[in-house]
Amino acid sequence: MNGPRLLEPDMSGEGAISCEEAFERLYDFLDGELCATWTEKVRVHIEVCRECYPHFNFERAFLDHIRGLGLGPEAREGLEARVREALREE
Repeated sequence: MNGPRLLEPDMSGEGAISCEEAFERLYDFLDGELCATWTEKVRVHIEVCRECYPHFNFERAFLDHIRGLGLGPEAREGLEARVREALREE
């Protein structure tokens, strides 16, 4: 991602969000924890943004793998924090 930029999906520009806004809500989106409005905004962004879509696919596959390991909620919380910190360091 090369910094924030506005997308212009087929919503006549209304409701479009930047890559930064989509990325800030990505984990909540993947966990189904966003309200309907933000879920739709992130979904549309991911569908039309060639820069964000590969990142979304990676994060979704990663979280699906972690969930498949059968870790409990307390282990997942600690793991998620460590992974987020590692990604920030990159």
